[in-house]
Amino acid sequence: MFKFIFYFVLIIILLFVAGFGFSNFKAKRDFVAHLNKYHHNKYDILTFKRNFNAANMNPNLYWVELVLKENRDIVINFEWNAKSKDLHFSFHSSRDRGIEALTRYQKQAIVLQRELHELLRADVYNLDVNVYNHTIDISLKTEPTLKDFQYFSDKISSLLVGYPETWMQEAHVNFKLITEKKGFYELIVKPSTIDDSSDSFRYRHNAIITNNYGSEKAERIDAIVQKEFSKTDSLAYLHNIWVHQSQLNSFYIAFEKHEHLKESEGNVNLTKGVGMGLVKMNYPKLELETYTYYDYKTTPRDGIYMYLISQLPEDYQYLIADS
Repeated sequence: MFKFIFYFVLIIILLFVAGFGFSNFKAKRDFVAHLNKYHHNKYDILTFKRNFNAANMNPNLYWVELVLKENRDIVINFEWNAKSKDLHFSFHSSRDRGIEALTRYQKQAIVLQRELHELLRADVYNLDVNVYNHTIDISLKTEPTLKDFQYFSDKISSLLVGYPETWMQEAHVNFKLITEKKGFYELIVKPSTIDDSSDSFRYRHNAIITNNYGSEKAERIDAIVQKEFSKTDSLAYLHNIWVHQSQLNSFYIAFEKHEHLKESEGNVNLTKGVGMGLVKMNYPKLELETYTYYDYKTTPRDGIYMYLISQLPEDYQYLIADS
């Protein structure tokens, strides 16, 4: 009942605030005038709709998609403030934040995407590149090795250094087997053109990250965690996996212990986290080598992830943290 009242009141507030915004007709008319003045006859409007929501609370924001007439493969999108006539590019980090700059970026992104496909397609079973998100998804017939990671890192870096204004962050290269929906390993590739030295936390070059779910290997690890540490009255949930950065057969595995709430208002399935377990295991045998338990009564739950990282041996860490 409380949730219903909350959402009802929220909708009323949103509708009330939206009433103070520009009319759709006036907003689009002004945008078309802006487009004709500064970019005459270069773009067609694909989408122009109000983008007001509880997150921005601005009834004057509109979501816009434009297609370049001379090359309809070039589609750009942004937010338009009908009141201030400002443009907002939420996912574009270029210093030049105009329509022309975004168009140039999109042209270069298409070229880079094509070149990455040409560079890697002979080495992989399947490939997907997302320049905006700085991700490369690679499908292989066999599980990647350290030698494979180095090989792909060298090839990808050699190409990305030529596009410093297009690929502006580290590359997240996801590896999966052709039988998997999601892979286990993610490789961080940092071209020499990337400068993240001012970031408080940053990845090491060629850092190897693991995904906790979706892959055959993650499912095997989770099955062992459930078998060894999950009980009827004390459940265990896989939280994170760290792999030795130069030996792919050694892991540190974190899982959160849960206990049933004593007063659960009739729902016997409600639980709360009470602590975190950290175990070291080898692979593929998954034999337990060490086990440490951190009770939330003495080790606060807030910040537990970074605390666990600080407890790992150096060979398992993939982040650089400024002290």
